[in-house]
Amino acid sequence: MPKKKFGQNFLINENLCKKIIESELIENKNILEIGPGNLALTKKIISKKPKKFFSLEIDMDIINKFKNTLFSKYLYHIDALKINELNLFKNNNFTIISNLPFNISTELLIKWIKFQNNNNCIESMTLMFQKELAERIVAEKNSKKYGRISILASAFFNIKKEIDIKKENFFPIPKVDATVLKFTPLKKNKISKKDLIKLEKITSFFFNERRKKNLKKIKKIFSEIKIKKYSLHKFFDKRPENIDKETYYKFAKIL
Repeated sequence: MPKKKFGQNFLINENLCKKIIESELIENKNILEIGPGNLALTKKIISKKPKKFFSLEIDMDIINKFKNTLFSKYLYHIDALKINELNLFKNNNFTIISNLPFNISTELLIKWIKFQNNNNCIESMTLMFQKELAERIVAEKNSKKYGRISILASAFFNIKKEIDIKKENFFPIPKVDATVLKFTPLKKNKISKKDLIKLEKITSFFFNERRKKNLKKIKKIFSEIKIKKYSLHKFFDKRPENIDKETYYKFAKIL
C-alpha cells in the first residue's frame, strides 16, 4: 500500500506513463528516478535501454516487494534528499525522470537547481508535480503564482509544460491533479555561480511580503549609491510580482 508519510501516489495509467517517457532520450543515457512506487515508469525506462539507471526509494517495503524480481538491481534504498547524484554516475552527466513524491518535490527541485549551479551536470529533467506547484514553477510576472521558485528555476532551465494529469489516474487518488514539466538546461545560466545564494536571499526577502510595495525592501537591501547608480527607484511603487525575472538576476549581481 502507498504510504502517506512518503507522499506516495502511484500512477496507474499506462498510456500516461508512455507519454512521460517519450519526452526524454533514454537509450544509452544515464537516468535517475526518484520513488519507483509500483514501477510504472521504472519498467518503461528500463525497456528503453539506458546506459546506467538508478531508481531511489526511501520505503524499504517497496525495495523488499521487488527484491526477487529482475527490477531489484535498479532499486536503491536511498534518501534522495541526501544523495550526491554525481557519485552514482561516477561524475558523468545524467537525466532525471520522475513522478516525484509530492511531499518533497519542492525540496528536490531546489536541491537540483543548486546542483546544476555547482556542477552543470543535469542534461534534462522530466518531473511530475502537484498541479498548483507546477503552475508556480512556470509562472511569469504579474501573476499571483509568480514567485521565488519561478525565478530560481528559470535561472538555469527552460521549463515547458508537457501534460496535465487528472487525480483519478493515481492510487490512492490525491486531492489535486498533477502536471508534468520538462526542464531543459540553458546554454548559459542567467546568474553566475556565486550569485545563487544572493538570488535566494533577495527572492526570499521580496516575496516574504509579496503584497507590499518594494520601496522599503529596496532601501533596506541596497545602498543609496546603488539605488542611484542602477536607477532602482523605478521599482519602488511595484510589488515583488511585478518585477520580471531578469531584473531579479540583475539584483543578485549588484547586491
